Amino acid sequence: MAPSTRMALALAVAGMVFLSFPGEAQDVAGLPAETLAQSVPIFAFQSQGNHPGLVFTRSGNAQETDPRVFVSSRDGSWRLIQLGDELHNTAWVYAGRIAGGSEVWGIAQSSTGVLQLVSSGNDGRSWKTRGSLQKISKAAVVDLFSMNDEGRGTLILRLDADPAPDAPRLGYYLYISKNGGKAWSEAIYSQGKPIPPPNLLSSPDRTFDNPQTLDTAAWQRLLADLQPAG
Repeated sequence: MAPSTRMALALAVAGMVFLSFPGEAQDVAGLPAETLAQSVPIFAFQSQGNHPGLVFTRSGNAQETDPRVFVSSRDGSWRLIQLGDELHNTAWVYAGRIAGGSEVWGIAQSSTGVLQLVSSGNDGRSWKTRGSLQKISKAAVVDLFSMNDEGRGTLILRLDADPAPDAPRLGYYLYISKNGGKAWSEAIYSQGKPIPPPNLLSSPDRTFDNPQTLDTAAWQRLLADLQPAG
């Protein structure tokens, strides 16, 4: 489906939801109720000083999905950040944030096992695609990701099981980038976990192991917890 068609469909659906239930579609901290109803939280970061709270979400249905981000504002409201079309039909598998800094990284995966790496230098308000990587196996999971100030990145995938007849060896696969994630080395196999470099990226404050939709009250509690008053 073309981007313009998806946008028109989304607007039409949102409009129908609003018109079908006059007076019921209430904003929650600035986010329309229909947006929250279509969003599933995957990772979340609490606000830290001048750095906002973040929620990495999945939006869509069984046929089409989009990874998105909610970013908090100082007035307590939140806004939706939509990402590029290259991330359509992918889902978040990693999120990390520089402790006390404005840089945020995310990794989204397609159904074919391609990882799309994106980053933000302004606390998640805008994003840039940094590179992509075909995993050694669709069953492999992201075990560690690190990127330093010089653009040297390390990605470690862990493969615990793979039912495919031509499955690679179980264990760890190390990838290295020297240009900020634009290009990656061939996979380097290790039976045991490789010694990782210093990790400058902090893990999310909340990880939803069994992602599912939340009702309005649950969204209100989550967003309030991520951006406590004062």
